[in-house]
Amino acid sequence: MANQPTNPFTDPDTEPAPALIADALGPAIEGWDALTRALTDAGVQVAWRWYRDGGWLAKAADRRRTIAWIAIEGDATRCSFHFAERLRDDLASLPDLPPELTRRVREAPRHGALFTVSFLVSGPADVERLRPILNARITLR
Repeated sequence: MANQPTNPFTDPDTEPAPALIADALGPAIEGWDALTRALTDAGVQVAWRWYRDGGWLAKAADRRRTIAWIAIEGDATRCSFHFAERLRDDLASLPDLPPELTRRVREAPRHGALFTVSFLVSGPADVERLRPILNARITLR
């Protein structure tokens, strides 16, 4: 079994700063920059928080709720959107959702009352692929 990429930011005393993120991601910093720009443009703020079981994770939230969780994994960024199971059909039937994303929404495993749609971001094109899910996470209730 291959090793899973791990979060390089596990020291509770060292919050991920821009230079550290750039060092960890290398060329994939373009994806991080595009992702944080897309979130900011959507009115979502990104703030780092340290968790004993996962190290530093970025919580992307608007004024009312969490929109996504973001982690650095190896040389890429993982952006995960959690949806209530009751929204699965609404999300899968959105007209602007590409067929590949519709399939991923329909097949995502259920975890309690939620399911997750997760993306690995290495460049700006990856952010464009996740944009319909980001927009849906902001608007669906």
